Amino acid sequence: MSPPPPSPPCDPEAGFTLIEALVALALGVAVVVVVLSTLHIATNGAARAVAAAEQAESFARTGAILAGGAQHGLLVRTASGAMLFDGQAQSLTFPYTARFTPNTPSALRFALVPAQDGTDLTRAEAVLLAKGATGPWSAPQPIWHAAGPWEFRYLDAAGAWVRQWSAPDLPRAFGLVSLAAPQAVELVAAFPDLIEADCALGPNPACRVPAEVFP
Repeated sequence: MSPPPPSPPCDPEAGFTLIEALVALALGVAVVVVVLSTLHIATNGAARAVAAAEQAESFARTGAILAGGAQHGLLVRTASGAMLFDGQAQSLTFPYTARFTPNTPSALRFALVPAQDGTDLTRAEAVLLAKGATGPWSAPQPIWHAAGPWEFRYLDAAGAWVRQWSAPDLPRAFGLVSLAAPQAVELVAAFPDLIEADCALGPNPACRVPAEVFP
C-alpha cells in the first residue's frame, strides 16, 4: 500500500494568519474608539455652546427687565419726608410708573429667593397709596434663575458698590453680584435723574418742576 501523497505547501497569500487577524481587529477597535471620542467631544462642545447662548440670552432679558424698572423710577417721600427706597442685600423696593397703569404710581420689588440649586430673582408690584404706603402685593413672578447665591449691590456717589443702602438719597444704580465672584457686579441697572411722582405725566398744577424742563 503506497503512502498518501504529501500535502501541497501552504501559500502565504492564501489568507490571514491569526496574528494578522488580531492586529486588524485591534486597529479596527482603535478607529472606532477615536471616532466615538471625536463625536463625544463635538457633542459636548455643542452642548456647551447652546448653554452659553441660553445664559447670555437670559442675562440680556433679565437686564432689560431691571433696567426698565429703574428707568421708570419715581421720587416719592414718606410722611416723615424720607425717600421711599429700600435697598437690602436680598431685596430692593422703590416707586415707579407702571407700564399698564401709568396714571397710578406703583411700588416695584425685586427679591432674591434661595432655590434648591441656586437663586431665583422674582418681581412683584403693588399700588402706591398715600404717604408711602402700599396696597396688596402681587404674587412674586420668577424672572431669572442662577446657580449659587447672589446679592444686590448699590452704587454710591463715590463710585463704590455697597451691600445695603441707607443714604438719604437714591443710589446711582443697582446691580447683582454672585457671591462666588463678589468683585464682579453684573446685571447693572442705572437710575436716571428721578422726578417726583406728581410730575410723571408731565406739567400739571400738582407738579413743582418748571414746565420748561419737560421736552
